[in-house]
Amino acid sequence: MPMKRLSNKALNATKGRRAGYEIFVPKPMPHQLRLLRDPHRHKTAVCGRRWGKTGAGLPAVVYGHGDEDPSSRHHLKGAVDGGTIWWIAPTFGITRKIERDLIQSFQASGLEYHKTHRRIELRGGGSITLKTAASPTSLRGDGLDGIVYDEAAFAPEDSWREALRPALADKQGWSLFLTSPNGPNWVKDRFDRGGLDPQFKSWQCPSSDNPLMTPDEIDALRREIGDRAFQQEVLAQFVQTEGSEFCGAYFLNPNFWYDEEPSEREVCLRVMGLDPSKGKDDKCDYTALVLAKLTRDGHVYIDADIERRDLATIASTTVDQAVHFQPCGIVIETNQFQELLVTQLRSIVRQRGIEMFPVHECNHTTNKITRIRGTLTPFLARGELHFKRGSFGAGRLVQQLKEFPTGRYDDGPDALEMTIRLLSHLTNGGGPGL
Repeated sequence: MPMKRLSNKALNATKGRRAGYEIFVPKPMPHQLRLLRDPHRHKTAVCGRRWGKTGAGLPAVVYGHGDEDPSSRHHLKGAVDGGTIWWIAPTFGITRKIERDLIQSFQASGLEYHKTHRRIELRGGGSITLKTAASPTSLRGDGLDGIVYDEAAFAPEDSWREALRPALADKQGWSLFLTSPNGPNWVKDRFDRGGLDPQFKSWQCPSSDNPLMTPDEIDALRREIGDRAFQQEVLAQFVQTEGSEFCGAYFLNPNFWYDEEPSEREVCLRVMGLDPSKGKDDKCDYTALVLAKLTRDGHVYIDADIERRDLATIASTTVDQAVHFQPCGIVIETNQFQELLVTQLRSIVRQRGIEMFPVHECNHTTNKITRIRGTLTPFLARGELHFKRGSFGAGRLVQQLKEFPTGRYDDGPDALEMTIRLLSHLTNGGGPGL
């Protein structure tokens, strides 16, 4: 059945009557309407500067989007439909403009904007709340009908994966990412799902979409800000992150991600690498467990399990993974904490009555950046590392690789480097130590 289009002519009057009071939302421009009319549940718009992200997001949170008919299964509900809607940004500073526009939109409605909770509550039970992603743990709790994520590319991935995405589950809520690009980070991974996953749709939205941005102004920007900034800030392209170690082209190889595991006949070695951490709070490092299969043609197929865990959980998870994966060895960095971990591993193995897998000690004597660069760059450059598509841990590992060494975490690259070094060690005849 064909979709009904949003009515530009009567957008506020019709929907205001549906809400029962007067609401004023500026009429979306044609380039914004293509997002609002689309029925996909999860939308990602990567936008150049002055594209008009607020002009697309504000109608979505107030009135909903997709099919205009609230009874249609293609309608994604907004606050006037009784939906619980959040507008999220990396910092409160970014939310100030939408806060101002939200207050103006409801100024004639008689509804109060609650400054303390940064929320406006509608009489039909719907609400719009402004949130910051500075602390992902603060986003947990509520079940949501929809979110607009403003400048998501500058926020931590945990805010989406661990807080916001689960909050949309029980209500089948929608998400609309409106963001400038910030290198090939986790939002780029989401962008790439558009067209592959039937629930996702993506748009690359250069500043020139906005008819108020004249060709002369865009040409002036190109001259004044330089090519790299122009590509990112105006053309909305995913430019390689400044200061990152690994070339962005490595991650664009069409075979970088894999769906099907290599056959048992093709696999010649299986190994695991473990970079543990102490503690289980949001300030400690992650524990990175990398699982790698080396095939006879020299390619490595990689999955990962990267979470925050305490010592006992690290040990039990490692044993569980080893029992399932059956590696010919596991490599762990040698220091006092790892020695305690090996003792814990052996204790669990004895309790379960299973055979202890070979543990290789990895004694780092070189600078971490030099070590990871030297080990991984040749494999990445030759396209011989392949990562499991759809794996949360593999996705987190790749994100840390893209940000290395300037990113906050490097547990995944560290564990991967040890894993690749163990594979090279074993294929060259083994021997004591690494």
